[in-house]
Amino acid sequence: MYYVYILKWDKYYCGYTNDIDRRIFEHQEWKTYTTQRIWEFKLLGFFIIRTKSEAIKLEREIKKSGHIERYIKKNNFIIEI
Repeated sequence: MYYVYILKWDKYYCGYTNDIDRRIFEHQEWKTYTTQRIWEFKLLGFFIIRTKSEAIKLEREIKKSGHIERYIKKNNFIIEI
């Protein structure tokens, strides 16, 4: 199982992983290039995807769209509380 997740600070960030808890921890510990300069962000939520190839495809689709907000409003987006 894979996850395509969305983070929010003054911008949005979209990524994919097979272990969402580990990946969020890596972001919090500044172990990722993109978020290492960000002090505070929030996990907005995620999509659950069956295969790695489908997760990569969805992540690319979201990033290329330039409108991440549209994907947050989709029915299958799981909101993190």
